[in-house]
Amino acid sequence: MGGGSWDDNRYSSATATRAATKTPDFAYSATATHSTTPHDSLDPMRINKKPFGKLESRDSTEHPESNAVLVCFDVTGSNYNRAVEAQKKLPNLMTLLQKYLTDPQVAIAANDDYNVEPHRSVQISDFESDNRIDDSIRNVLLVGNGGGNHGESYDLLLYAAARKTVLDCFEKRKRKGYMFLYADEPIFKFVTASQVKAVFGDNLQGEIPIAEIIEEVREQYHLFLIWPEGGYPDAREQYEELLGQEYVLRSQHPNLICELIAATVAMNEDRVAPADVKKDLLSIGASSAEADNVITALATIAKSKGEVTKTTGAVQASSAAGADRL
Repeated sequence: MGGGSWDDNRYSSATATRAATKTPDFAYSATATHSTTPHDSLDPMRINKKPFGKLESRDSTEHPESNAVLVCFDVTGSNYNRAVEAQKKLPNLMTLLQKYLTDPQVAIAANDDYNVEPHRSVQISDFESDNRIDDSIRNVLLVGNGGGNHGESYDLLLYAAARKTVLDCFEKRKRKGYMFLYADEPIFKFVTASQVKAVFGDNLQGEIPIAEIIEEVREQYHLFLIWPEGGYPDAREQYEELLGQEYVLRSQHPNLICELIAATVAMNEDRVAPADVKKDLLSIGASSAEADNVITALATIAKSKGEVTKTTGAVQASSAAGADRL
């Protein structure tokens, strides 16, 4: 997978066609019932049937220096609209990713809660470079459930990243990919063998401590968590302890997920300073207030690289080592 290139015109044309024919953007979800399982292109059980038993982000003649980006959504009742909002902003994400990364390849994933939705707790696409990214996010089943057990299945998405993906950017060039989780509830303390078997068909010898699977993910990904203001405070503290404060991005406006992801990549790659990130955001149609919100959410990254001045957003000289730093 991963052939072709993103085309804004194709995205706009497809959007207009759906509007003219009154086809919902999330048509698969719109016709779903309680028994509807994940779309075939997002079913985690399909991964073991692939040649390497993994989702692949690979180099090609067309894309010789691929860079993997895994974007994960929480599609429980409190958050499924985030995927809907992000789909509308995909051109913004792709415009900026292509500025900050060579040959970005994007996979879309989503979670509910296995304890409530065992057969719909995880959805995950292939890595793509073209408008199939739009197909992937629109095929996400907006489950809209979740439970009252103070936790959701973010752990299974981490398992997928750690053990069900292979990235040429890392294996060939020792460049990590990017993984973005969106979470507002706690993460479970273990990846459970029975859940992994049910969701992926894999056999584990025992439970995996959550800190251990996080470290596995971090071997090949820069791992960031997007935290919406209003989520469980104790959960945010848990993530800051597990990941470090600079990896927990606090966002007041979840409709800016695409802009926040792209800006995080820019900062982490040392491609631009905060003031220039703002210029880029304005250039794709963000308002000044929206751009400022994204910059505020990136404050912990900016601090790790240098002090941010209040008036200009410029970062002073820092000894941080760019993409290897975070």
